[in-house]
Amino acid sequence: MPRKSLEVTVEPRVLIWARESVGLSIPEVAKRLKASEDTIRKWESGQKRPTLMYLEKLARTIYKRPFAVFLLPKPPEELPFPNDFRSLPPDKRKPFSSKTRLAIRRARRLQSLTAELARSLNRESTLKIGRATLSDDPEVVANSVREQLGVDLQTQFGWTDENKAFNEWGKAIEKVGILVFQIGMPLEETRGFSLTEGEFPAIVINLHDSTNGRIFSLFHEYGHLLLNNSGICDMENPAYLSEEVKSIEKFCNHFAGAVLVPRNALLNHELTRLKGRLSEWPDEILKELAKTFKVSQEVILRRLLILERATEGFYKRKHEEWGMKAKEAKKEQRQKFLFSLELGYRLLLKDGATSNALREVFVNNDLSLTSEAKITKKDDKHWKIKDGNKIYKIEDTDTQLNIYEQKGGGRQNPPKKCIWENGAPFISLVLETFREEKITYRDVADYLAIRLKHLPKVEQLIRGKV
Repeated sequence: MPRKSLEVTVEPRVLIWARESVGLSIPEVAKRLKASEDTIRKWESGQKRPTLMYLEKLARTIYKRPFAVFLLPKPPEELPFPNDFRSLPPDKRKPFSSKTRLAIRRARRLQSLTAELARSLNRESTLKIGRATLSDDPEVVANSVREQLGVDLQTQFGWTDENKAFNEWGKAIEKVGILVFQIGMPLEETRGFSLTEGEFPAIVINLHDSTNGRIFSLFHEYGHLLLNNSGICDMENPAYLSEEVKSIEKFCNHFAGAVLVPRNALLNHELTRLKGRLSEWPDEILKELAKTFKVSQEVILRRLLILERATEGFYKRKHEEWGMKAKEAKKEQRQKFLFSLELGYRLLLKDGATSNALREVFVNNDLSLTSEAKITKKDDKHWKIKDGNKIYKIEDTDTQLNIYEQKGGGRQNPPKKCIWENGAPFISLVLETFREEKITYRDVADYLAIRLKHLPKVEQLIRGKV
């Protein structure tokens, strides 16, 4: 009998749990699996059994679960999500996407593996952080943490740029026993989260955030660990949060700013002293202070507001201004404007191969499309042209057609991505456990989620980091 026709008996509740745990609907699973929605529903109701081929694909590429999980008699128990501290109104909060859910699952697995590998080497947790309560003064707690991390102002001011600052702050935090991971997630959902459970607490930073954003998130999440309160955060205005959650987020934001920009260091800085008690601060001063402390201008202004050197109204205006600029910059990073066309050219935008006339339009604008280029209609206002590695987007503005080149993120570097996602301490622990012959080479590849051919480069890079 052909392999694809073999059917597997699966408890329907396990299939439903696996789908819901990754945040996918039946139509989304059907599309990815290239099966009908009715087929998925019948599997989940027990009216039909999935074939081995389909089940393997579900496990490996969609639900990201070990195949053996689907043979369980009931769904396994899992820890609940960290507290949702996102600032959107409850009625506008969408469920977390599969990418965010998988990031949480990945971080928890790394926590669990760290504990398991440490035990195999008879090594105990080196966690050296204390605890804080909401009644504590964030300024005092921040000073204590800076002393513990061993980073003085001279060292901080000497870092070349914010990238160096992020790396050095990350190393300092890892040295006190906290795991730091960077995983890509939708930025509109979260800028980071913290996990307090287990022997090895973890901070997870959104790899898609700006460097300054990731620096602030490091210490915002550190604040959550001090409060022993796991949370998924976006660090925005907490107006729609409960009073208790507002207090937590306010503490963590205040604490993060105080660590990065200590009170006395800011107030005694020559630029701050020279300008006296300004209520509104020129951009050039904010930029220079931000450059000195290796933080964003907004962190500087928030500190000035907390220290009663700026007004609430000025802070709000600048916050909105910087937010608009960030959105524009992000849009420019994603796509490059090429040229515009009159609306009459809509007739050329049909699904399928590009026409000679459309290719001629590109030639007239000093560009080219090959005969292999394909058009896809996204909706009544947007089209996409894929031509080899290039992607063009077409937007109907009701007055003209704007043509953009979509910019890709470039080729991924698997060894560097491995280090960002797993962190140097975890990778070092995995490699040491391998050298002690307690795990296999394939275990190493599995734990680090990387192909075997990339491991030598990972080892080389990690030696440099450590």
